[in-house]
Amino acid sequence: MAAIRARRGSGRHSRRGILGIESAIVMIAFVVVAAALAFVVLNAGFGTTQKSKTTISEGLKSATGAVEVAGLVTGGGDPSGGKLLYYSIPIKLASGAGEVNLQKELTAVKYFSKSVNFDNIYIGTERTSASYTSVTAVFDDSDCNPDDVADDEVCAVIWWSNSIQDNDILDGGEVAVLTIVFGMDNQPEQLDVLHAELIISGGSVLTVERTVPVITTSVVNLG
Repeated sequence: MAAIRARRGSGRHSRRGILGIESAIVMIAFVVVAAALAFVVLNAGFGTTQKSKTTISEGLKSATGAVEVAGLVTGGGDPSGGKLLYYSIPIKLASGAGEVNLQKELTAVKYFSKSVNFDNIYIGTERTSASYTSVTAVFDDSDCNPDDVADDEVCAVIWWSNSIQDNDILDGGEVAVLTIVFGMDNQPEQLDVLHAELIISGGSVLTVERTVPVITTSVVNLG
C-alpha cells in the first residue's frame, strides 16, 4: 500500500511539473507576441512621424513664396480712352530661396478682374543675351504685345531687366518682369481691380493685386 501511495504521489508531482513547463511556454509565447506587436507599433509610429515631417516640410515650402515683388508695378495707359493697355510686375527671388525655373512648362499665370477670369495666360519667357532696357523692346520680340493680342484675350510674358545668365531660370541677383497685356475688349478702366497669380514649380504662388487709378498719362503707377 505504501508503494502504491508513493507511485500516486510521484504522478501528481510529475503532472505539476508538466503544467509548470506549459505555463512557462505560454508566458514566453505571450512575451514574444507582445514584443513583436510593440515593434510593429513603434515602427508604424516612426513611419507616421517621418511622413508628418515630410508633409509639414512640403507645406512650409509651398506656403513660403520663392519669389517676391521687386519694386513698383507700372503700366502703359491710353489717356484718351482712360484704359490700361498692359502692366508689369518686377520679381526677384525671396530671401533664402533657391533658383526658380520660369519656362512655360513649369509655370502658369492666372489673371482675373471684376469682369474677366483666365486660368493661364502665360506664353513663356522672352530672352536676349543681355537685359532688356524697356518693355517696348520686349514687345518688338514677343507675340505678347498690345498690337498683336486678340481683342478678347489677355497674355503674359516674363523678361529680364537684370540678367546674369541667358536662360529661363531666375537666379539670385537677377530681376525678371512679368508683363500682362490686354486685348482691346479686356482693357481695365479706372477702379478696376487686377489680380494676378504667378504659379511656379513646387506650388509656390506669388499673388499681386492692384487697383487701376485714374489714367491721365501713358505711364501708369500702380504702386
